[in-house]
Amino acid sequence: MARVRRKRKKIFQVIAPDIFDNAEVGYIISSGYVVGRTIEVPLINLTGFPLHNYINCKLKIHYTEGDKAYTIYYGHQYFREYIQALFIRGTSYVDIYRDVEVKEGIRYRILAGVYTTKRINTSRKRAIRRRVFSILDKYNGRGNNEFLKAAIYGVIDTEIGSVARKIYPIRWVGIQKMKVVKL
Repeated sequence: MARVRRKRKKIFQVIAPDIFDNAEVGYIISSGYVVGRTIEVPLINLTGFPLHNYINCKLKIHYTEGDKAYTIYYGHQYFREYIQALFIRGTSYVDIYRDVEVKEGIRYRILAGVYTTKRINTSRKRAIRRRVFSILDKYNGRGNNEFLKAAIYGVIDTEIGSVARKIYPIRWVGIQKMKVVKL
């Protein structure tokens, strides 16, 4: 009877990107190739900021060096339960999809959401979208780290909120989802 040989498994320590100060995310056990795998981590584990308690961050392993696997930012998304809690009867939701391409050639697809205090008509929704498009278009051609810090730490959210409040009172605003479309 022939004995089946198995590859030895190796433990890789996963390291977050520079914008998260190269924090240790966890470990991956693998017998093969780990480059290209994605890992989902709560954003509060990377930043320590309490408002990031309801955001899931995706990291993609970019390269390995010894027993360390270095990652790149691959997107983030709010927890489903948190988004469901934002919907209230008698209010409106304005969804804004926009692509932003940074200087390094990385293209991000952004879903921003604006929740109003009362129901609004379509013309006001269009006006809010138009103003938010102009805010997001300002970030085309900026540096990757500068854009990610603005998106993750709420700088873009406050800018969107300030222009949306001029059209109609809002209850909540934020970038609900962001993902890499092109590396």
